[in-house]
Amino acid sequence: MPEISILIPCLNEAHCLPALIGRLEQVVVAADLDVETIVMDDASEDDTLATAQSLQQCHPALNIRIVHRFEPRRGYGTLIRYGMAHATGRYCLFMAADGAHPIEMLPQYLAAARNGAHLVQCSRHERPEDAEPIPGNIRLYQALYRSAVRLLLGWDIRDPTCSFKLVDRVYVQALGMRSAGLSLIPEIPFKVFLSGGRIEFVPGRQEFRRRGISQFRFTREASAYGYVLLRSWLHRIGVRTWF
Repeated sequence: MPEISILIPCLNEAHCLPALIGRLEQVVVAADLDVETIVMDDASEDDTLATAQSLQQCHPALNIRIVHRFEPRRGYGTLIRYGMAHATGRYCLFMAADGAHPIEMLPQYLAAARNGAHLVQCSRHERPEDAEPIPGNIRLYQALYRSAVRLLLGWDIRDPTCSFKLVDRVYVQALGMRSAGLSLIPEIPFKVFLSGGRIEFVPGRQEFRRRGISQFRFTREASAYGYVLLRSWLHRIGVRTWF
């Protein structure tokens, strides 16, 4: 069994996968990590599946496995939960297929997890320069959401909406995850926080594809993000709707 399972959810990412896998292999080999890499194809309409299959033999250090889901698509959260169900590593890292995440920080994340953190997450708001690539409207949404988290949960969380996370797989799966869409991203830190788990935020920078398929869409995700926070607040005040 590998120490860490790297989950890469994909939707029409054939053009991004080769470069991402090449970067990832450099990080894994340089740090001598024991990994499995699970490429999760969510009924892509391009050559994502064939591209992933062609990369398996070329990058043995990554132990690439492929999970292919068929339509109808169920969303980012469903794909991550499906990938974790197939994972065998003690830890799981969630990685964007477009290469936007600072994957070179993987050894640092893993060291924090080995020291007892149940969740290690990138925080793009610790240093001013890390927030520069974030579009202005996204920055505004993030600021409003952080303010709501402080108000309802009493937690001054700097970045609840970054998807570059490393989790203790057993701990997080034991808590249970419900979200089907991108709202899984804040659901995980909220649950770890409310359960008394240890969370470590690491300053980092993320690039953005302004017209990418996986881009956050406010009109589609705002209600789901709000619902996750509402359920967290209800749990905090004693209405046990969460676990």
